Amino acid sequence: MRGLVAATLALSMISGGAHATGGIECSDPDGRASISMTIGSLPILAVVGAQISAGERQWSIGGKSDSAIVSGQAFQAPDEMRVDFTDPNVERVVAELRLFSALEDRDYALAGTLRIADVGAYAVVCVGP
Repeated sequence: MRGLVAATLALSMISGGAHATGGIECSDPDGRASISMTIGSLPILAVVGAQISAGERQWSIGGKSDSAIVSGQAFQAPDEMRVDFTDPNVERVVAELRLFSALEDRDYALAGTLRIADVGAYAVVCVGP
């Protein structure tokens, strides 16, 4: 009986995590840069996955060596989101994402800026969460 309870608890935790995330996809209108983020549904903004690209370069949470990033800090207010991505040692900011949203009746807009250190700054339009 203990095994059944433990298995049920484990499965409920696994399936609960799948429903506790959302995604945001942003890109600049010229297709020069993009960012894809997976965020957790918690009382705070938790960035659990991210991929950033600009030209031929790419960075990601869980990436290898020079392409590895972590979510250094993240903040969300009702109409604003700010995320700083750093190197895994948190020694320098690799990218900054600043998003602003507006909602009126059924219309929703999400847009902002993506700045990648030593690469460039981009105006981005987003979809999600």
